[in-house]
Parts: sequence; C-alpha cells; structure tokens
Amino acid sequence: MVCSFSVRAEQAWLPKTPMQETYQALLADRPKVAWQELIFALSQQQIPTERWAKIKYAIINQTDCGQQLTEPNGKGIPQGLTISFVRRAGASSLGYEIKLSAEQVERDTLLTLTDPTGQTVLNEILNAKSGYQEIESGQLFTQITPGIYELRMGGQHYSLVVYGLPRRPWVKLIGHPEQQLAVDVPDTPISCSPAAAHWLWLDDAYRWIEQTPIYLSGRADNSYAPTKIKLPTSSLVNAEHLSVTVSHFEYQGAIKVNYVERLALPLPRSENKK
Repeated sequence: MVCSFSVRAEQAWLPKTPMQETYQALLADRPKVAWQELIFALSQQQIPTERWAKIKYAIINQTDCGQQLTEPNGKGIPQGLTISFVRRAGASSLGYEIKLSAEQVERDTLLTLTDPTGQTVLNEILNAKSGYQEIESGQLFTQITPGIYELRMGGQHYSLVVYGLPRRPWVKLIGHPEQQLAVDVPDTPISCSPAAAHWLWLDDAYRWIEQTPIYLSGRADNSYAPTKIKLPTSSLVNAEHLSVTVSHFEYQGAIKVNYVERLALPLPRSENKK
C-alpha cells in the first residue's frame, strides 16, 4: 500500500533499475525475498536513499516490524542485541553516536561494525556476561550515513539496512522567554510500535535516574504540525541533567535497530525537588 504506486511507476519507466528484482519480489508478495534483493542491490552500488527508503518501510511493515525476516537469524546473536543510532543536540552535547547493547553473552566475542563507506565505527569485545552490557562508538561528528552496515560478530556476518537520521530534528526548543518543546515524531510502519518521546533524568555523572513518557495526544490525526510540550517546572532529587528523547525501532531478523534523537535541556530549578 505504501509504495505500490511508486513501485509500478518505477518498473514502467525504469525497467533496468538496479532495484528491479526488489520491486518484483515485493509486488509478488514475497517480502523476505525482497529484503535479500534490497541488501544485494545496496551492497553493489550507491543508490539515493529516497529510492529505497519507502521500499524498506514496506518490507518492514509486511514482516511484523521485521521480526519475520530470516536474516539475520538467531544463530550466534546474543539475547536482546540492539544497535542504536543516536543524534545528540543541545549546548552540552553535539554530534552522533552508535551504541550496541546485549544480554546473556555466552563467551567473549569480538564485534566489528562498518558503515556504508567501509569505515569501522565499532571494534570492541562483548564480554561473557549474563546481565546487560553496552559498547559505544564515542562521539561522531559526521552524520549517520544511510545504507548497508556490516556487522561481524563471533565468526558470523550480518548486513543491516539503516535509514540514518533525517536532517530535520524530531524535537527542538522554541519560544522566548517561555520555552517549549516542538516534538515532531517520525511515521513508523503500522506493524511497528509508534515513535515515542520521553523525559530522561540523569545524575552528575550522567547516570540514569528516571525516564518518564511524554504524552503527545494533543496532536490531531490530520495535522502535520509539531506538538508543543511545556518543559518540566521542577526537578527530581539528585538530578543534575535533563534530556528529551524521541525514538523508534524496527527489527531486522534477530537484531533490533533503534533510531534516537536526544536533546539536552536546561534543568529546572526549584526549592523543593520531587
């Protein structure tokens, strides 16, 4: 539904497009095959994001938010493996970051992630551990490049199709002197959870204290205007930093791919903290 018209137009006018096999598989109601063809097409040559983003959207939507995709399968993948592509904004933090988290890692595992240009963005060891752990790329000063990311882990190789993060922010501060947030959540496939926004409270060492949801029910279904949200008027005990996050996720087989925007905010000061 999302892309059938554009797909048919593409076939009619550009029958020799590099993504022809992807289009044909999707039109034949074979989204798993279309996924493999999409990975192959993107790994062979550079294709503008606008040419494949809607196709990926449709495939993810038709495969239970990507959970029905057979690749990557669960073999050799730790429980809860998540790759997060993060954009940070605000006076104290600017740039991009890639994080990988996992649980129940059975053995020490070397992990390498390369971006579509071939640059290594993660090269760390996941330690044998039953609990949660994460590794980070550190601050990146260039945008998250859309395309194929190659993940090598424990002798296995997985290809991930990553949207990147749009230039237009999902959340920003507006107004003066009374500031508000303008939150413009991205659209997600129907079979995925909707994008969500949260307040994130941190201590002086940037350790997590509490995360609370931001309800966006004030936005009309037929309106494309961002939702305006008032900033908190009081702070939590021990909180020294406040951020707002907007995020959405999909699955690519056994791997969860998370897209996050995080905006640092001025911490509200009050005599009586909660």
